[in-house]
Amino acid sequence: MGLAIEYYSDVLCIWGYSAKIKIDEMKKEFSDQIAINYRYTPLFVDMHAMLEKNWADKGGLQGYNKMMHKLNAMFPYVEIHPEIGLKNLPRSSASCHQFLKAIGLLEQRGEITSDDAENTLLEQMDWLIRLGFFRDVQDVAKQSVLMSYAEQLKIPAASVEALLVNGEAMAALASCTTDNKQALIEGSPTFVLNEGRQKLYGNVAYRIIAANIRALLEKTAGSDKDKPVWY
Repeated sequence: MGLAIEYYSDVLCIWGYSAKIKIDEMKKEFSDQIAINYRYTPLFVDMHAMLEKNWADKGGLQGYNKMMHKLNAMFPYVEIHPEIGLKNLPRSSASCHQFLKAIGLLEQRGEITSDDAENTLLEQMDWLIRLGFFRDVQDVAKQSVLMSYAEQLKIPAASVEALLVNGEAMAALASCTTDNKQALIEGSPTFVLNEGRQKLYGNVAYRIIAANIRALLEKTAGSDKDKPVWY
């Protein structure tokens, strides 16, 4: 099963976008020793209202755009579109998260499977949505855009639509939101380890995340079983 890691993020969060390189490195370094559970936190549940409030006295959407490109200089390994925030601004990340929950449910039930040995269909869809917003400035809140990604991944639209219509995807997302509150998640991205005892929130360096994982794997393996808990 592997060491459980709960990964909380919002698909419209630039810090979550830039954290993809850390996820990839974790999977490369620790492979089947870890199991990443993707959860979604509603940071941009009303993106328009949030940006209007937070950027009203900082240049509005132009100011937001400039900030995004300034941050991009910190992590040039991801792409940011020149018109980010100025064109096709999504209304909410919630529709994206609900769609992702539908994909996750279908995978859990074995109704769809990934041809990619390295990434599940949920992981692939998650990344397509982030690329769609940050790199391609698409309105990823729209179901038509999300369905185009599903078609790209050869996920049957009818299967996804069924879970969106009957409320199962929404129920899964609501449970995820409840878990956010119970786990006291502060924002995106957040890595939660050791059954909630260790939370790594924000732009945490990979070496710090990896050190936490190694320590827990050593304890699980029994090499530290005789050491005191403070060691």
